[in-house]
Amino acid sequence: MKLNYLFGVLLSLFASCSLIVAQTETHIPMFIGTYTGEGSNGIYRSWFDTQSGKLSTPRLVARLTNPSYLAISANNHYIWAVGEMDTMYCLTAFSIDNQDSLRYINHQSGKGSYSCHISELQPMKWLGAASYGSGLVTLYPLESNGAIGSLATIDKHWGKVPHAHCILADPKADFIYSADLGIDKVLIYKIEQNKLRPFGEIDLPKGVGPRHIDFSPNGKWMAVVNELKSRIIILARDTTGAFGIIVHNISTLPSTFKGANGAAGIHFSADGRFLYATNRGDNSVVVCSFDEKSGNVKPIQWIRDDINWPRNFTLDPTGKFVIVANQYGNTMVVFRRNPTTGLLTSMHEVVHLSHPVCLKFLHYNN
Repeated sequence: MKLNYLFGVLLSLFASCSLIVAQTETHIPMFIGTYTGEGSNGIYRSWFDTQSGKLSTPRLVARLTNPSYLAISANNHYIWAVGEMDTMYCLTAFSIDNQDSLRYINHQSGKGSYSCHISELQPMKWLGAASYGSGLVTLYPLESNGAIGSLATIDKHWGKVPHAHCILADPKADFIYSADLGIDKVLIYKIEQNKLRPFGEIDLPKGVGPRHIDFSPNGKWMAVVNELKSRIIILARDTTGAFGIIVHNISTLPSTFKGANGAAGIHFSADGRFLYATNRGDNSVVVCSFDEKSGNVKPIQWIRDDINWPRNFTLDPTGKFVIVANQYGNTMVVFRRNPTTGLLTSMHEVVHLSHPVCLKFLHYNN
């Protein structure tokens, strides 16, 4: 019995050490959310080589229905996933074991249909979700062990056909923003007395269809990518301290493009000098220069190699690569990025996975 016990302990230690060894400075995990039912089965993990830009074959780490968006905790210990459904949704919490495996913690049934975005609104305090189909946002408390608590707030967006598409915290101020594609507004909230309280709203041009948001690293600017008219809108802060003043409004498309297009994702580079967005239709990533002093944004490149319906994308922690999730192409593709010019170069590094729609690295800048 003692020998068997000792063997078991040694085996467990060896397994743990092997996972820790696998996580190196140049090989880091990337977690992938998917739409399931046509070949994928939940959340996957690939190892990314930050020197070569190579992605390993994705491995299933959590079996889940339609985990279309993921949020990783600021302390890198937990992942939360939203299971996107047509009638309701499910939020699921996992712990990250040695940056590799996921261990189930708990889940909560949500209110609202086609929930497509979640984020940690305050580290280990609050988790927010946006429901596209029902046009509402919800707020959940977080426990110290990563578990998701019972629903605290529901706020129904107003207007004729609201479609809440994201919910995100202002990293430099005490505001929460939710882009609503159906009413051409970004709604502003605060968390007060453990509730999500409406604070104001930002009116965007009619018909643009705001989808996703990102903030410049210096905290001065908010970028909104607008799906329906394929625009990037840059906003500055107003006298309340919240974003509310439109300073630039540009197309995500080249002037020669003809046809239907839906802009999708948007991200600043870590140094704030460049802004990236994806186009579904043109099937491209647009690269923009960005002036952190004036907020001026200017397209400088469109790249299309190996891209087919790019839903979500991410910059790797080194800033040397951009990885794109091709929802209908059933692939992920890696581009080499020049940190000086911001421009992307095709590597033709393509990894297959059915319907990848969300890519998340751990927070290596912590």
